[in-house]
Amino acid sequence: MDFLAANPLLVRQPKNLLAVNSEYFCFDHTGRQVAHVRQDASDAGSRLLQQFATGSTRDTLFVGDVYGHHRLTIHKSWSWMTATTAVSLPDGRRVGTIEQDLTFFRAAFTLLDPWKRRLGTIEGDLLGRDFRINDHHGHEVARVDRRLPDLGELFTAADTYVLHHRYAGLPEPLRTLVVASGVTIDLVLREGSSGTAFL
Repeated sequence: MDFLAANPLLVRQPKNLLAVNSEYFCFDHTGRQVAHVRQDASDAGSRLLQQFATGSTRDTLFVGDVYGHHRLTIHKSWSWMTATTAVSLPDGRRVGTIEQDLTFFRAAFTLLDPWKRRLGTIEGDLLGRDFRINDHHGHEVARVDRRLPDLGELFTAADTYVLHHRYAGLPEPLRTLVVASGVTIDLVLREGSSGTAFL
């Protein structure tokens, strides 16, 4: 099954006490792996150097399907206050961006197409565990739930996110941005906020 069509799509970090490079494994409802998200190993050192020098970080992750084919690139630029995450195809064409909104007490993002036109929003709850994804009319099209870690993961970087689609036929580029949200939420809110390396 194509990871873009998997419903639900489970996005899981491997257990790791000291996460240096970001990595995620994606599974369908049967538990079969459908995608692998990884950070270029050379990107970790440059990110730490950049954070030390400028106070900002950038992360680039590559999404591969079950056959190892490069399908998407996720690039996060982090400033002092908010983050912008760009999603691109392997040939460099921009799918769109997921921009963090400057809000207090709740997490919020705006989904934009390559021409910066608003496609929808992501609205998080106060605890940062449930996220509602809406289209530009305010209708819920998907939901992302963050599961609490088990006892073996309490002191690791592991997190699990479950993306539930409400509709099977979302138009592009909204569909791809919705799928990328499962990784972007963790990239920005969890790993971005902790200062460690970040689907």
